[in-house]
Amino acid sequence: MFIVTLATYKGQTRYNNGMLFAITLPPHAMDNEKIKAVQAKFDKRLVRMTWWMAAALIPVVLLYNWHGYQMIYFFVWTFGFYAAVISWFRQAFRSTLALKREHEWFVGAKRVIHSDLRAAYLKDQRSAPLWLFAIPVAMAAGFVLWSLNEQELLGIAIGSFAFTLMSLLLALGMRKMKAKVYSSNSEVNVGLNQARRRYISYMWFMIAIVENVHFLLIGLFILSDSEPMFGIWLTIILSFGIVPAALVLYVYRKIAHLEQETLELDGKTVYTDDDEYWSNGLTYHNPDDKAILVPKRVGIGETVNTGTLAGKWIAGGPILLIVAVVIGVSVLLVNSELNSPVLTVTPERKIEINYPMYSFTFNVDDIEQLSLVEKVPSGVKTNGEGTDKVARGHFKLKELGKARMYIFKAPPYIQIKLKDSYVFYNEKDPEQTKRLFEQLQQQVKE
Repeated sequence: MFIVTLATYKGQTRYNNGMLFAITLPPHAMDNEKIKAVQAKFDKRLVRMTWWMAAALIPVVLLYNWHGYQMIYFFVWTFGFYAAVISWFRQAFRSTLALKREHEWFVGAKRVIHSDLRAAYLKDQRSAPLWLFAIPVAMAAGFVLWSLNEQELLGIAIGSFAFTLMSLLLALGMRKMKAKVYSSNSEVNVGLNQARRRYISYMWFMIAIVENVHFLLIGLFILSDSEPMFGIWLTIILSFGIVPAALVLYVYRKIAHLEQETLELDGKTVYTDDDEYWSNGLTYHNPDDKAILVPKRVGIGETVNTGTLAGKWIAGGPILLIVAVVIGVSVLLVNSELNSPVLTVTPERKIEINYPMYSFTFNVDDIEQLSLVEKVPSGVKTNGEGTDKVARGHFKLKELGKARMYIFKAPPYIQIKLKDSYVFYNEKDPEQTKRLFEQLQQQVKE
């Protein structure tokens, strides 16, 4: 957050006529002593905050052996840092806006009439046709259907489907994106807005395709039992993760180049002054504007208009989701700190391993091999939790393949071979593990 905010802040002074704390200013305003004082105050606060927050990270190190509490503290630390920087940015925004009004440093028209841009809203045929998204939707749906027979892939498949729907909604939102005023020439405005919508809608279509392939590769990697291909799989998966970022950078650089080239030839550039709608310096809020998405003032991409109902949901939904995930993960981690897996053998000759979210039951007769080992093969976690102390959940191990782990990382370990997977279990006390192994051996022999 610090890096993003600081980069945004510094980048604003080179935007159009000049922008500082999301306030448009003419070039000569940057030399005003009061403006420089606002900048200096913000810089000083950032430096001081950096040192304080660095010191506040010390408890994260001290909580190294308590991962649940460590995560909770880290999220509180992150929220505190974010809240402080945003608060100071807003203060700088208000101070800069007050100085702008005091000195009447207005850039161009304060309010822009959009009548000459109506054609841009009506000519959406150049955007990616929505039927194209039937391709990634079908890919994602097929993955979900396949995962019904491979339960460990269900979470990944649902994630793929959700990402595809999000891409579709964003591409749809491009059709109703706020038209941007570039020039007093309405034909230039229409052309550039059409081009922007076209590039971005096709960008989301391509990203949806790429990410569906990416999710599928992750699923195939989880199911693969070939140890020699382990490194190749990881390389391919990591490479695919870079493609969406590269697409975004390429598309927005293409748009910026097109805008610059067109406006240089046109010679009728118009600068708009709509500071009043950027109420906190970072987000756009204009109830009178029905556009859901608007171009960002600084940086690349779009932001939502929180003055619309859809904008409120788009802006607030992810925050609520993140909070819910953080709380859920924190509760699970704390629970794992306070509780350990429990293995019991029922009178019906069933072995039950009880542990939140990763409980597992199988018959004693399903055991093909039972052994006490001193080492667990290395591998990757596919769904579960893995720390330097414990490993619990679903894993993919070299040489063995799929496995369920319920272990403290201290030997010995009970290794149970089933038909198509392995189970590893131990108690914190090695002697107790050995006694449990003997009990299981007796059950297998009966």
